[in-house]
Amino acid sequence: MTHADLDCLFVHTPKADNHYLPFGDFFNITYMPMGMPAMGHFMRHRGLRTELVHLGVEWLNDNSYSVVKAHDGMSIRAIGLSLYWHYQSYDAIEVARALKQAHPDAFVFLGGLTAGYFAQEIVETFDFIDAVLPGHAEASAAILVETLREGGDLGRVPAMVHRDADGRVRDNSKTPAAPIAFDVPAVDDLVFADLSVMKHPELYAASFGFPLAYGREFSPAENQSMLSMGRAFFPLFIGRGCPWLCTFCGGNRDTLRRVNGSNKLVWRSQKAVLKDIRLAMSFGYKTMALCFDPTPTRDDYYIELFRQIRAAKLEVDFYFECWGVPTERFVRDFRRTFPSPESYIAVSPDTGDEAVRRKNKQPFYTDAELFKVLDWFDENELSFDVFYTIALPGERIDSARRTQQQINRIAAEYKRARRLMCWSVQLEPGSPQYERPESFNMITDRSCFGDFYRAHGADRADTYSSLGFKIADYFGDSRDEGGIEEFEHHLQHLKCMEFCFLGRDPRFWNSPAQGRAQCFERRSMLAKRRGISVPTQPISEGYYYADAMREERAVRGARERHTWL
Repeated sequence: MTHADLDCLFVHTPKADNHYLPFGDFFNITYMPMGMPAMGHFMRHRGLRTELVHLGVEWLNDNSYSVVKAHDGMSIRAIGLSLYWHYQSYDAIEVARALKQAHPDAFVFLGGLTAGYFAQEIVETFDFIDAVLPGHAEASAAILVETLREGGDLGRVPAMVHRDADGRVRDNSKTPAAPIAFDVPAVDDLVFADLSVMKHPELYAASFGFPLAYGREFSPAENQSMLSMGRAFFPLFIGRGCPWLCTFCGGNRDTLRRVNGSNKLVWRSQKAVLKDIRLAMSFGYKTMALCFDPTPTRDDYYIELFRQIRAAKLEVDFYFECWGVPTERFVRDFRRTFPSPESYIAVSPDTGDEAVRRKNKQPFYTDAELFKVLDWFDENELSFDVFYTIALPGERIDSARRTQQQINRIAAEYKRARRLMCWSVQLEPGSPQYERPESFNMITDRSCFGDFYRAHGADRADTYSSLGFKIADYFGDSRDEGGIEEFEHHLQHLKCMEFCFLGRDPRFWNSPAQGRAQCFERRSMLAKRRGISVPTQPISEGYYYADAMREERAVRGARERHTWL
């Protein structure tokens, strides 16, 4: 057994460099994967010296922070980096490169859904990455670190894709070597809310909410008031698995089966969830956020959870994102359990066109079913959000406009409607539209991990204005000419003109005209703050988002590219 100052250093890498006109420069993916604190807690419980660093939190605490300098001279046995969302692709790789250079004897590995999906390619391509741990890695990460400490056979670490002593890439899930005997923890034995394993947990708890963007050019107070939904939310872990196959989702049943080995639904006990709620509250959280309703018509689990929360007299709020539509009993019990105005529900019909919804979304529900649920919200005096997506497979501009018509109807008829939002979604690895773009009349410039890595290290990687694909014949006119970048350009203009919802208070919806006015106000504020001339005009029918970007570049000059190094 060799000595190490740290047995494992975990690093969460947000996407460091983004730019969007009304947000300015920002970093994204501010939430860690829920399993990272659980892995850190589990390792510490087994006596392993473990530390978790969130690079966005460290930047907030000290914007000159360097993870390499902070650990200079330390002996580190293993370094694990999160690569759950594809947006992290460039940053996770480059931070891994720098840490391996600084600690050549450390075993550097990646984990998360994107890393697991592309495990073979990543290990083959980047020689400074020693392994990828696909799937739920709470046990396999601890097995890996203990095996490194004992000098054991890495070929026995479950499911690991790694480079062996001869330089060959080896997938342990496909080899006959017997796995190491190990008591694999059940989900009820894991602790997902113990943030004490990370540095500055209170700053993490206070700083980040939804959406997952943090403006580098805004103060903490401005981020709170202009970019977040209000309170910071704790992402509460309820369970795992998915029975559905939505066209645009990279976490669908087939991808989970491929990466995690199973898409089986696993629910935590309500008792274990209550323990995590109490622990999260001890770090300052007041609102729990969750999006896990794989069986929306069967609500017994949540009815019992709500009963136990009431019995425990926990003064906590809930933000619940429904993928399906909730039952009337669920809505009534939710309101009874969480009477505060800070508790509310979101639903995601994704499109106002039923035919497009049927092609893309599972579980499917009709407009009539959607509006019945909105009526229940009103009857129970419960505030709600409604989320939509533009440029779905099979959508055309006329069906996209039916989405805006539905948004307008909800805004007019429901006084408790809060955010009525329509986003575009980048191409997700593992989604059906990524794996079979031709089936959806799409072309894409992302077909392997290297494409995502390059995209997120370049200018066309912004979360909100880039897609990575084109839908042929979407507009039905000359706008369909050209490639992916031209499609993104025209779609962004459509969003600005007909779907913008940007408001002074991000908790509430704005009309597109009000949104464009707010966008111009923020662009002007940022220009004054940078000491450059203010923009000449808001985005309009004859003045595109791309025109405004060109004007900003002309007066600002080359924008500094942000990294974590």
